[in-house]
Amino acid sequence: MLTLRFTNYLHGTVRARISGPMPEKFINLCLARGIFLWGIAKHNDDMFVSLRLGDFFRIRPLARRSRTRVEAVGHAGFPFALKRIRRRKMLVAGAVLFFMLLNLLASRVWFVDVSGNKEMAGERIAAVAADQGLKPGITKDGLDLKKVEKEMLLALPELAWVGVSLTGTRAVIEVVEKTLPKAEDRSPAHVVADKDGVIIEVIAIAGQAAVKKGDTVKRGDLLIKGFVDAPPAAPGQVPIITLPGQLVRAGGIVKARVWYDSYGEAGLAEEVYRRTGRQTVAVTLRAGGRELQVKKAPAQPYARFEAETVHKKLPGGRNSDFTVESTINIFHELIAETREITAEQARDLARGRALAAVQDRIPEGVQVVAREVAVLKTAEPSIVRVKVTVETIEDIGRTVNINQQ
Repeated sequence: MLTLRFTNYLHGTVRARISGPMPEKFINLCLARGIFLWGIAKHNDDMFVSLRLGDFFRIRPLARRSRTRVEAVGHAGFPFALKRIRRRKMLVAGAVLFFMLLNLLASRVWFVDVSGNKEMAGERIAAVAADQGLKPGITKDGLDLKKVEKEMLLALPELAWVGVSLTGTRAVIEVVEKTLPKAEDRSPAHVVADKDGVIIEVIAIAGQAAVKKGDTVKRGDLLIKGFVDAPPAAPGQVPIITLPGQLVRAGGIVKARVWYDSYGEAGLAEEVYRRTGRQTVAVTLRAGGRELQVKKAPAQPYARFEAETVHKKLPGGRNSDFTVESTINIFHELIAETREITAEQARDLARGRALAAVQDRIPEGVQVVAREVAVLKTAEPSIVRVKVTVETIEDIGRTVNINQQ
């Protein structure tokens, strides 16, 4: 059946309408002459049949003998498609030229991106890659990516690794920079207190300790001196000239007990916000490098509102850089309500606020040894105020260069 349909398409088919007093006689004559008919249907007084294009030109004598009129009402197949193509030579030529040009463009690199660089300029990396042949307009077949990577490593000693990959018409250069040790500052310096505290341990690795355990220091006080005394004279000898102490870069560990204070308060009648259920939506669509505002929202949609942002990205093709993503901003209307709470709830709320405030001031990794919470008396009975004191043990030393001018 499939072979027959293909043969009919290859030769071309005609849909004909047969009108006259005896259309059945015409069909019988066609069958007697070996003309294959199919799709026979009757509509009112006319009959419709399908036959091959070559047989359509053989039925004229049969139509006269049967006193019928045969009229073509439709056609299909390769001969008619070829005829349409011949009439539209410029369109076909344009399509062929378009696909040739598209294939030519797709076979070249038109964009070169650099990623992973932090200290080095991307323009410098791209320029070195261009010297090795990786630049916009180069054909993909003419690229030896392994050679480009090797030559770039030789030309840029600051890089530890280079990887080049092709995605469509885009070349991506991924680099990893070498981590070079920072130049050590060897200029003379003191170690001073970075904050107030009570000293509990002093270890002077370089220089002379200026404080001892149990001393109370203020921010900026000297902890370790940045010089060492001249060596004493040998026993039995009196030095003629007293040599000054040698300046060094002081260093060491100075641990101290440090206290942090913070305050928090809460009212017995708290104002809270809840969503009313009303909302306004703004939608932004980004396709490729273009942005389209599908739906806008006013800058101040409600007197009080809460914003929520949702990002969605459609997956692109495997070798395509074309991405489509949307950003949906939802603005929820809020209404203020007054909620009455107990004194215990207000104290816990104020304590949480005070702890959150003091936690922002404590450096990460320090040892916390104590927390103290005190409820303060206030002149306003409707407000609960709490003081939180946190005691830590930390290294409070800070290096400051000695001014030698």
